[in-house]
Formats: sequence, structure tokens, C-alpha cells
Amino acid sequence: MKPLLVTSLLARGALLLAAATVALGCSSSDPEKNDACTPDDADGIIDEPANPVLTVTDSEFMPKIITTQNSSTVTLTFKNQGTKPHGFVVDCLPTPNRDGCPMESCFPTEAKIEPIQPGEEVQISFETPLVEGIYPFHSDLAGHSELEPGQFIIQ
Repeated sequence: MKPLLVTSLLARGALLLAAATVALGCSSSDPEKNDACTPDDADGIIDEPANPVLTVTDSEFMPKIITTQNSSTVTLTFKNQGTKPHGFVVDCLPTPNRDGCPMESCFPTEAKIEPIQPGEEVQISFETPLVEGIYPFHSDLAGHSELEPGQFIIQ
């Protein structure tokens, strides 16, 4: 009789653990994101606010790499220390898959900064994508090929 009770308790425990794993895999602070298309999260950390400061000159972004967590609210301060206007845009990341998820992952439109004049500073807030990866960023003005792009790394 005891082995049957132990087996039953183990089976119930396994079911509860499986249900918790499924719930965590699909969990999100936004109920609209709670769907079957949830990519793996390598470090298990999401929704960690960040406040990076990004400075642009006529030749580079400083820092060249910004690292944040996925699904996190970012308040980015963008400073133009160059001699001409500069903007900020993050490119999408291809996410090829066979499970019906979108074929690319992008930052929201709120993450784009229209060109600002030399000496100006602007602050924006947005949520980082759920998909981890290296997203290139740059100024989207024509003729800015001398401005070295940067990387927004989502962990």
C-alpha cells in the first residue's frame, strides 16, 4: 500500500512541476504576449529596467555596445556631441523558425530617435524585444557611412 501512495504522490508532483514549467515558459507581465510563441531565454532573466546613456559624435557611438535584458523597460538618453544632426534607429534581427513565430524581431517604433541637432539631448523609453540577440543600431541619415554603427545586445 505504501509504494502505491508514494508513486501517486510522485506522479502528482511531476504533474505540478510540468504545469509550473509550462506556465513559466509562457508567462509575461503583458497578457497579450502570453501565447505559444515564446523563444528560449538563455539566462532566465527578463524585465530588468535599464537607463543607458548613448553619446554620438560624427564618427562613433559611445558606448559601442549597450547590453540589456529582454522584455525590459529602457530609458535611453541620447546625446549629440557631433557637428551635424544624428538620429538613432535599431535594425531588426532575423529569427528564422518553423513554429509560426514572426520571422524577424524588432524594437518598437518608440525606440527610434529622429535626428537631433549638435549639442542636443533627448530621452526616450521603450520595451526591448523578447528575442535575445545582437541588434545593430546606427544613425539613419543619408551620408552617415563614416559613423560606425553600434550594437544593442539583448540577453
